[in-house]
Amino acid sequence: MKQTFELVEQKIDVHFDKCREAADYLTDHPEIGGEEKGSCAYLVSFLRNQGYEVQTPYAGMPHSFLAVPEAKKQVTRRAVFLCEYDALPEVGHACGHSVSCGASILAGLAINEAFSDRSVRIDIMGTPAEENLGGKVVIAENGGFDGYAYAAMAHMNNEDCTCFRVLASNDRYITFRGKASHASAAPEIGLNALNAARLFMDAMDMWRQHIPRDCQFHGIVAEGGEAPNIVPDKVVLDYYFRAATMENLALVNEKARICAEGAAHATDTVVTMEQRYPDYGEIFSNEYRDMFMRRIFEKTGRRSAVPKEPKGSSDGGNVDMRIPIFHPMVDITNGRKEIPLHDRAFAALLKTAEAYRGMKDGARILCRIADELEMNPEVEAQIQKDHKAYRNL
Repeated sequence: MKQTFELVEQKIDVHFDKCREAADYLTDHPEIGGEEKGSCAYLVSFLRNQGYEVQTPYAGMPHSFLAVPEAKKQVTRRAVFLCEYDALPEVGHACGHSVSCGASILAGLAINEAFSDRSVRIDIMGTPAEENLGGKVVIAENGGFDGYAYAAMAHMNNEDCTCFRVLASNDRYITFRGKASHASAAPEIGLNALNAARLFMDAMDMWRQHIPRDCQFHGIVAEGGEAPNIVPDKVVLDYYFRAATMENLALVNEKARICAEGAAHATDTVVTMEQRYPDYGEIFSNEYRDMFMRRIFEKTGRRSAVPKEPKGSSDGGNVDMRIPIFHPMVDITNGRKEIPLHDRAFAALLKTAEAYRGMKDGARILCRIADELEMNPEVEAQIQKDHKAYRNL
């Protein structure tokens, strides 16, 4: 078996330079979520040149793709490596998606070529707009993950972690409407939408002590009025809600609805609540999965941590609501945890030797996941059983 995986290592070395160039292209040409036309076109052309049959767009999501190795088209058992390639406003690929994408492509090329006779085919899927629109949500809802045994990707990070523990999340765009009047000459005929917004925010803050500890909410005043001497007739709040489970997310959403309606009733204003982005699910992991991934990291020469608590959110959770997703985090900071994702300092690392090592090790981790699951079917069976039990599938 060791000798077998050595062939994968050799193929990773063979394909590394071209995949590094692809990652560099994405780093140098950042496109935010929903606008990745150039990034998608580049990757589609790249994969077609590597002997893949590429469908684009895929499953109804603009700027997405599905790449299938032509040499293994007839293989029916399938898994998929995911590519994220959206950037962030102002800070480019401070999310690390350019290098993460390179790792997924490198892993797919290497394992499909090294294990051409294996019973599992590894497809490569382009999943845009992770940071905002939730490309994986659309793909999942349109059946794009149906028939796959599992999905996997390696996300660049400031620490080696067995998984990406994320919170379920969604948003609310809350608009209070009142009646404008002169704040000095005729305040008595006005209905103050800002007062309604303030009541809502205070009411929600009072709930913080009494909701499950895994729940979070945070918001801003997107529109707060026109001028101090005008009673505000329209105020808009932009809120994000998060929780460790979809059930608790629904609970905090309901609290927000009641508080908004109560604030509107108390101020004789009208409130509307709009959800602009799809629900993001949580990503499931457990002790068995974590131990499996720690062994994978050790075989790659890295020591990994198990995240203590979930943080942030990802549309990868919506994949996990259908099939298991492996989402390890790979350090490219050389242990400098003070350099966070979504920061210019993290973006500055993406074309360094440490980032390229992370890309190569990320590919090795993905390939080892695929290898271990095929060579040890009882391990995959247990992972599938645990996942189905958690998701009630």
